[in-house]
Amino acid sequence: MSRNDPSKPMVIIGSGGHAFCLREIALLAGFNIIGAIDRTSTDKPSINGLPILGGDDLLLDSSFIQAHQFAVGIGNPVARSRYGDLLLRQGADCPAIINPSSYVSADASLGAGVLLMGMNAVNHAARLDDFVALDWQVTVGHGSRLGRAVFAGPGSRVAGDVACGKESYLGLGCQVIEKVSIGEHSVIGAGATVTRDIPSNVVAVGSPAKVIKENPLDTDVALGPHFY
Repeated sequence: MSRNDPSKPMVIIGSGGHAFCLREIALLAGFNIIGAIDRTSTDKPSINGLPILGGDDLLLDSSFIQAHQFAVGIGNPVARSRYGDLLLRQGADCPAIINPSSYVSADASLGAGVLLMGMNAVNHAARLDDFVALDWQVTVGHGSRLGRAVFAGPGSRVAGDVACGKESYLGLGCQVIEKVSIGEHSVIGAGATVTRDIPSNVVAVGSPAKVIKENPLDTDVALGPHFY
């Protein structure tokens, strides 16, 4: 897990609600935030006091990349994953951002760009892959693995030895019992209780959670082809 480099200011990708929540946690954790990159807002000098530095082209500028640290302030798991891939390919420094109120076991593993919003618990031998984001009061049990860019909503609970595939989404207050798996790019609805394995690319709701429909990949959130 890379840590804060005080010599490098931090740039946030995105300027929506998730980005501003991330900004507040990053400030608490001691990062120096200088602005945001947002391809949809390049005509605005700032949003809610956060300077807009430019669009995605800045992420192809090697001197810009080397001079800054980066955080992905986008909640959508697919977009988080795509921007994360681009940043790491460019050699960007993407430290984990951890609210001081959170607990992380010394035996847990956190990847690049992981975000712990606050009052989280990441227990013994848990593994959070690159760009996983845990909202407030999310707990991750011993030995569980959350794949790249998994997003866990406020108050969700992941028991021990669970496997969540990359780009999956755990809704507000959902619960996942021990030793089950959730496939890649699947959505678990708010308040659901997952008691059995959930396949990839589906939406599951209820208690116990049942699959109600497919969840096709949203290519509209992906970067343009010249970024791949």
